[in-house]
Amino acid sequence: MNTTQPTWIDRIITANEVFISRITIDQLPTRRTPGQAIITCMDPRINLEAIGIAQFDENGASDSSVRVIRTLGAMADYRSLIVGIYLAGFREIVLLMHTDCGCALAYKKVDTIINNMHSRLSPTSLENFHAEIGEPFEDNLRDYLKAFQNPHDAVKEEITRIQSLSFIPDDLILHGLVYDLHSGKVDLVVNGY
Repeated sequence: MNTTQPTWIDRIITANEVFISRITIDQLPTRRTPGQAIITCMDPRINLEAIGIAQFDENGASDSSVRVIRTLGAMADYRSLIVGIYLAGFREIVLLMHTDCGCALAYKKVDTIINNMHSRLSPTSLENFHAEIGEPFEDNLRDYLKAFQNPHDAVKEEITRIQSLSFIPDDLILHGLVYDLHSGKVDLVVNGY
């Protein structure tokens, strides 16, 4: 008798089979629409319904045409910006950070990250990464991760950083919000209009 629990990939494949059997194929969103994007954190606790982006319905349909880009700490990725602006037609971007972010935790616990690297990386890999980051390693690692202490300050700084990039057009509108995980409330930090 096999008592092995299903792996995560087994559960993913099973969930997809259930999804395919439940949805209405012609309801899946397949049309590309330009215009708006949200850059938010990869943290699954962020409920995008708090800003009007509804989940997919039971049939697999969605009314939203907003592109959602998830990164560590809602820090913009250059590749996503270039393709989004110049191929997908982004005209307006909301940067949505949140309270209790892993980027803030990484700022406080950079020593834990370093200790875990020591235990999981080979000495050669660790030495190579250390050389890439440079000295002072702890401070440079924080910068490399774009770790921050306060999401309200970080959203302002990230918008300023995005605006300073040479490939950002003058007509791109950037907004900054912070989502409170404990209340669901969103604070408008930067109004791009």
